[in-house]
Amino acid sequence: MNEPEECSFMLPRFDLHTHSSFSDGHQTFEEIFSEARKKKLKVVAVTDHHTDTGFFDVYEHTWGVEEIRTMKEKCRALSKGSETQFLLGVEAEIIDLDGCLNITPEIAAEVDFVIASLHIIPGVEMKWDKVASGNVGVDRGKVVKKCFESETAALRNSLVDVLGHPMYVLSAGMYIKSLEEVDSGLLVDLAETAAKNDMAVEFNGCFFREHNQPRGYFDLFSMCLERKVPLSTGSDAHWPVNVGDLDAIHSTLTNLGAEASDLYSPVESS
Repeated sequence: MNEPEECSFMLPRFDLHTHSSFSDGHQTFEEIFSEARKKKLKVVAVTDHHTDTGFFDVYEHTWGVEEIRTMKEKCRALSKGSETQFLLGVEAEIIDLDGCLNITPEIAAEVDFVIASLHIIPGVEMKWDKVASGNVGVDRGKVVKKCFESETAALRNSLVDVLGHPMYVLSAGMYIKSLEEVDSGLLVDLAETAAKNDMAVEFNGCFFREHNQPRGYFDLFSMCLERKVPLSTGSDAHWPVNVGDLDAIHSTLTNLGAEASDLYSPVESS
């Protein structure tokens, strides 16, 4: 059976969140790009974690400006002459309630775009031995408030282009993945802050690969679309098999009435 022709109204395939072995991924640049070409992505980006401040000291690599330039040149060389464009971004960590990041302005200026993500909640002492069970011994309301405070502040940071996986705190994911209990006023504030500062909000593929999937994001993304906040699509692939894993994201966005113009794109105009 022949494959169906791609319709003009289908959303463009941008995978703007992957990780290589330069941070916590299990794939090379070559493997990421090869998989992206197989899946006919328009754009794929490597967005490794950065450890400039030592906030994440479990990763082997930290980069200087020259190393970033070398990585960027490698992306350009791999995609030369291809219909798939290969970009270099960075997933920076939100490190405090003021929305500061663990990268310098010099690093931000070298990459194609910056994702700001929250993995560890500022001002909340984690009891790590209890995280696995979801019983972290802290007040949920306090955690939710600090998450939103940190992420909303990051949306006002001029170094940021995209807010990564909002309210999806991996270190305590078992108790923060649902937005169903969150006051809608917080969601509105987040969407309006993104709109006011011309920021994008990420729709992350991990939302669909979890056994217990996050809930309540339909409302947040609806609010973003209503306010013309671009949505960034990314698989958050750490393995080649997940590169370009966008079908569930596109299905949800289609149900929301999203169009191609609603997607964030850091693609160069030249």
